Amino acid sequence: MSTETDRAQGFDDAYRAVLGAARDGSLERDVDHDELVLSGRFGLDPVVLHAVLERLTDVGLVTVVADGTVRFGTLSVPAWNDNGHLLVGLMEGVLRSARTAATPASEPTPADTAEHDAVFGALRRAAALRTPDLDPAFWASLRFWIDRSPNAALAGLARGALERVRFGASPSVPFRTTAVEDWAAASDQALRYPSPRTAERAAHVLARVWDEQLTAVAPRLGSTAADLRAVTSSAADVPTWAAWQPDELWWDLLAMVRDGTLERGRTHPTRDVAARLRTSARTLAPSFRRLELMGLVDRSPDDHDAVRIADPGVQHWIDSLQLATTLTEMCARAAVPTLSADGRTELHRVVATVRQYARTRDYAFAVGMVELSRTLGRHTPNPWIAGNMRLAISRLAFVFDEAPPLRQWAVDDVLTLLDEAIDTGDPDLASAAVHALAVHYDAHVLEVTARWRPTP
Repeated sequence: MSTETDRAQGFDDAYRAVLGAARDGSLERDVDHDELVLSGRFGLDPVVLHAVLERLTDVGLVTVVADGTVRFGTLSVPAWNDNGHLLVGLMEGVLRSARTAATPASEPTPADTAEHDAVFGALRRAAALRTPDLDPAFWASLRFWIDRSPNAALAGLARGALERVRFGASPSVPFRTTAVEDWAAASDQALRYPSPRTAERAAHVLARVWDEQLTAVAPRLGSTAADLRAVTSSAADVPTWAAWQPDELWWDLLAMVRDGTLERGRTHPTRDVAARLRTSARTLAPSFRRLELMGLVDRSPDDHDAVRIADPGVQHWIDSLQLATTLTEMCARAAVPTLSADGRTELHRVVATVRQYARTRDYAFAVGMVELSRTLGRHTPNPWIAGNMRLAISRLAFVFDEAPPLRQWAVDDVLTLLDEAIDTGDPDLASAAVHALAVHYDAHVLEVTARWRPTP
């Protein structure tokens, strides 16, 4: 086993140990915990423990109180609910990427087929017999697809959402819906007949199953299914990464990465970077974390005193575009039924601008499409989805020194559907518009990959 693999396994073991203690009550909630004391309690290198706490902060189970001090908590019912919708929405992108990636490895292998049959066979048996195995069997059915997505960004965000939904509430909310046959059948078809259409349909079947889950668990949560479908998180529920806003220090650091002041492919001590910006490494830590989420820097879990400036290539751009498209659909579905009159006017204005850019073949067209996704995000009531939308746009915007031109001008099908969805408030029309947009983006990816060979 390689040193890198050993480190990854060590981190995973540490993460599970701390998460387990947070879940079983061994770590008291809503009280201050000193990081150094925690590292001694778990027998971990303080740097590894800090990386574990960062991941739990991303999940929403840890809050940084002060320098070296954290609190453990749980998700509120609205936050749990928001993350259920986020997870189901991300699964469409996961399924699509897993079954339509332009690589030989995307084709189902006998091993994939055998494991799919085993995983979904266990789900079907647990549902038929109504055993407690139903809960882990359902999550295993989602992990089957997440683990096979070649899109690291989508897979990572989906794993985080799954952890929040499975472990974030206290007590846990088990999966209780026994009507899983449609999901099992749709998943089987998505595996055997890979195409964007089968992936999208399978994901929509999963969304209907999740609606059944909300109906089943609503009384346990002291709510109704209708309320669960409508309620959203408060500002206090949202983690720092979702509510994050840039400041001048952030723009200065990003400029150093983008203009080559911090050379790509090289590792830099964080204290040296901080000295250049006349600040402290601790103050820069949130900005480095943001750059890491964007894929612009790499950090080892056992060495947070240095950062490696990444050199993202075409594959990073493809992954980011797939992620942004997936989140644009989520935002469109969530936003259009809740738009105010001013919101409808604003979105119609953005759509009209994009249409004008497309008809005149203005190279501001790409900027207009980004603004369309950004505007849908601003009107999305689910802050977890909106926060991920902002992150996806950031990932997409800063991959290349010069953005590849978007030449898919014939998007009137997308814009007409979206205008109608805005007027009617129909989320299904909004989904159809983004599905049509995904076809254009697929063609865009082919153009870009023909110009630049994808790199891992």
